[in-house]
Amino acid sequence: MQNCLAIDVAKGKSMVSLISSCGEVLIDPYEINHSINDFTNFLNRIKKLKLENISVIMESTGIYHRPIERFFLENNFKVYTINALYSKMYKRNLRKTKTDKLDCISLAELFFTTDFKQYIKSDDLYLNMNALSRQYFALSDVCTNIKNRYKNLIYLCFPEYETIFKGEMIYSESALTFIEKYPHANIISNTRIDALQNFFKKNNFRHWKNKANIIKEYALKSYPSVNMNDESVSNLSQLARLINNYQKEIESIKYKLIFLAKKSKYFESINSIFGIGEFTASIIIAELGDINRFNNIKELTAYCGLDPSIKQSGRSIDIHGPISKSGNKYLRKILFVCCLNIVRLSAKCHVQNDIEIYYRKKRNEGKHHYAATIACTTKLLRKILALCKQLDK
Repeated sequence: MQNCLAIDVAKGKSMVSLISSCGEVLIDPYEINHSINDFTNFLNRIKKLKLENISVIMESTGIYHRPIERFFLENNFKVYTINALYSKMYKRNLRKTKTDKLDCISLAELFFTTDFKQYIKSDDLYLNMNALSRQYFALSDVCTNIKNRYKNLIYLCFPEYETIFKGEMIYSESALTFIEKYPHANIISNTRIDALQNFFKKNNFRHWKNKANIIKEYALKSYPSVNMNDESVSNLSQLARLINNYQKEIESIKYKLIFLAKKSKYFESINSIFGIGEFTASIIIAELGDINRFNNIKELTAYCGLDPSIKQSGRSIDIHGPISKSGNKYLRKILFVCCLNIVRLSAKCHVQNDIEIYYRKKRNEGKHHYAATIACTTKLLRKILALCKQLDK
């Protein structure tokens, strides 16, 4: 006889209940906190019943289910972590009643009526890589927002900086260090030319003498939107320092991610694909984890949210709807960028590439650029899956 330990997870606490396959409630639903004392007391209560074949089922709720999931895995329970959207569909009923106790019972009923895959803990290598990947995306998003504010403040304090440090140079370490110290045109105007030259020389600027003369000349002609005592000036200096620090942290994460990725047996295969570099291959491995857990391309595309949405009404059926976007958004984003790079590099280097040929085919069919690129991401996934599966044969 099977027994199901149903857990309705919330932030810092959970509703737990133990139910047998016969429908007998062995432990009435009650609330426990996510603390070692509550976990241990609950485990002792289960052990007193001397039951076998106890399986744990819970919803995947972001990060909130992780403590209780870890506890039961470490105590050798069979753990089934299911998608919350799936369980929500099962919980639909005519009445609008919804309580944590009813959710526990619904989870137990779902367990006894449906076959689920048991949760298998990923290798520590993939868990660490995934943590680094999410940190990279988080810091990149913050850094992008700061850069937008930084560009606005430059226009207020010394708009000519965008002429002196062109394009991405304005985010370089040397430019950020200079702007942190000299955030306003009047500050440069009041600084001696030899002091500017010494700064550029110490920071290894090319043509440092000429650079100082050019900046001094621009500063004397400039008329900024704010005076040098405005708070915007100190804000610009602060943001220049923050961007410099964030960029260093992001580069450090990239280095760690590539170092760990090279320990994976899939790294060389994915990196061998035209247009995918070491860092991109590392991000793909970090987000995919152990690719063996996917049995076919349909599971993989669904995980990435690239599977088409299907709508049917009577005899009318649309199987070519927009992608579901219900999967891993980070992996979907990196695959999209990969396909853009592959198409661009293939056209530039005149290389016959299957992804680029497929892109041109879709464009000739009248598909929009974005639709054609999304179609290429699925083809790229097939290629990655095939290469990785060959290693496991």
